[in-house]
Amino acid sequence: MSPPVALSFSSVYDRWFDEVVRWARAAGVPEADLDDVAQDVFVVVERKLAAFDGENIAGWLYRITKNASRALRRRAWFRSLIGRARDHELDSIADAAPDPATHAESRQRQHRLALAMRKLSEKRRSAFVLFEIEGYSGEEIASLEAIPIATVWTRLHHARCELAELLADERGE
Repeated sequence: MSPPVALSFSSVYDRWFDEVVRWARAAGVPEADLDDVAQDVFVVVERKLAAFDGENIAGWLYRITKNASRALRRRAWFRSLIGRARDHELDSIADAAPDPATHAESRQRQHRLALAMRKLSEKRRSAFVLFEIEGYSGEEIASLEAIPIATVWTRLHHARCELAELLADERGE
């Protein structure tokens, strides 16, 4: 086994912060909580960086991000049980749309899609968001999640089919 590669926290943070935010978004973290999850990720990175072997830093950070995203969902679930759930729709207030009716219709479509995506399994939602929204290639997703490329395509296919079905059911088709 080779000795750990010396990486500085600031270089890891500077290089990977935006990617961590993208991965958190793909894991279903609401926009309002993305910075908090990224901060949680880099707290872990700072604590464990000295022991990291330097192999596959993207995969290492991705797993930390997925764990931090799961922890946020667990905390949110618990808060909802005790009646202190937060409304994450506040960042839409500042949007300036030229036509209020068009803006309202667009927000309704976005809301329906977000609700449908919450019904997907975490694995399918992650593949869908990373590929369709964040623009990762299938190969990149396979590397990040340490899964075969065929699994990525299968998850993506099932996510698309399930989303289409959920949205059709919601429209009453």
